[in-house]
Amino acid sequence: MTAADRGRGVSGGVSGRSRSDRARESLRGGWLGLCAMALGLTVGCAMAVPPGGPGVPTAYREARRPGPGRAWPLPPADLEHVLMHEALEVRSHESIGRGVTGAAKEKVYIAARGDAFALKWKPVPAADADGWNNSPRRELAAYEVQKWFLDPDDYVVPTSALRCSPLERYRLLDPDAEPTIPGVRCVLGWVMVWLEHVTVPKRLYERERFLADPAYAFHLGNFNLLTYLIDHRDGRAGNFLVSNDAANRRVFSVDNGIAFDPVIYNYFVSNWHRLWVPAVRREAIARLRQVTAADIEALGVVADLVADADGILRYRTPGTNLDPARGARVRPGRVQLGLTQRERRGVSARLAALLAAVDAGTMAVY
Repeated sequence: MTAADRGRGVSGGVSGRSRSDRARESLRGGWLGLCAMALGLTVGCAMAVPPGGPGVPTAYREARRPGPGRAWPLPPADLEHVLMHEALEVRSHESIGRGVTGAAKEKVYIAARGDAFALKWKPVPAADADGWNNSPRRELAAYEVQKWFLDPDDYVVPTSALRCSPLERYRLLDPDAEPTIPGVRCVLGWVMVWLEHVTVPKRLYERERFLADPAYAFHLGNFNLLTYLIDHRDGRAGNFLVSNDAANRRVFSVDNGIAFDPVIYNYFVSNWHRLWVPAVRREAIARLRQVTAADIEALGVVADLVADADGILRYRTPGTNLDPARGARVRPGRVQLGLTQRERRGVSARLAALLAAVDAGTMAVY
């Protein structure tokens, strides 16, 4: 998205406003969203979905579905099982973080499968397992929301999970490391598959190309639907990647920690919590109509880990939500993560507003 795009008012874009004006608009929008959720209303939230404007060409309906690309080292379902349950041999660990989160790139090997690939590793915040800019629970929830309307080949958020590295092993990297929470002998980290054949785009959204290139529109529309539903509020360069294949330009959201109605967010960049694209796929909308209250409630527990006999946190079948008002529920020897009740209401409100806009004809579909 560029200044020219915003100047034309792309799907509710703004023009002629200063950075401070945009900051005030973002802040005002955040408070309006909170007020709507507090009142349990969805009608007022429809303003979050700008008019769709001109639709895309009719020929899009006959366009061939784009291929899956080559960014994932294994199918997402296989990766989920690997990251959550299988033993990994870490063959290298290279710091990549420019801040204080301790992010690293790890090359891992799965002896049982003979597969090797790279991961992004980031330690979970100690004690409470959550932070405003290091929020594994929001990352995991974003991964789950995309499943409502996307097939695995079309995922926007790379596969991620929690893993707990035994303390003795982790101290080879950090001699001063301590257990993340009481009652364990490990350092809990959030891992995401490292995407291959991708780059940071110079320009993420080109409206003219959206109207002319069905494959481009397919991927960018999927991306924007996801960022809208999760209320993504950190549009900095580097948080979004695109594939190197110009003919099949997939779009990925690789940092989703500032999302789901964040109180503090990046006011001074063009964020993707709005629907900037002029139209969305009819098939995606049809699938979103099937989302139930139970599906939204399930976002309350996206990870539930309990320490084993060796003090290593392991995934278990998600149990009852220990505290619906909190996103990170930490007990000695147990970590349960998910969205808060307020955040789940926000997802519900945005979904309802989207479907209402489609029904009213203010959001085009194809």
